[in-house]
Amino acid sequence: MIPLSASIVSPPTIEDGVNALLADAKRKVSQRYEDCEQSVRHAPGKAILIAVAAGYLIHRLPVRSLLVSQVRLLAALAPPTLLAFGAAKLCEFLQEQAREKTPAVRDPLYTSGPYD
Repeated sequence: MIPLSASIVSPPTIEDGVNALLADAKRKVSQRYEDCEQSVRHAPGKAILIAVAAGYLIHRLPVRSLLVSQVRLLAALAPPTLLAFGAAKLCEFLQEQAREKTPAVRDPLYTSGPYD
């Protein structure tokens, strides 16, 4: 007989989803970094020219105004993002509370006899 708790599967949480996304992003960044290292080892002269050109462009760009605009955008988007995240966590908490209050329903597929 399979225990009743084995047949109840809880849905993935928001934290599980975020952790999966972060792990995937970390894996992709690591792969890109390794690819970049390989290309630098294969053609170091080309890598130096690209680095010099990137440095020159960064020097010429209005970095301060770009940084200020990014901070303003982040400040504008933070409150709605935090509200949405808080609402999702509240929904998850309420679902967990409702799951704890409702009695467990036995699955007829996991019973071994007529009186289990």
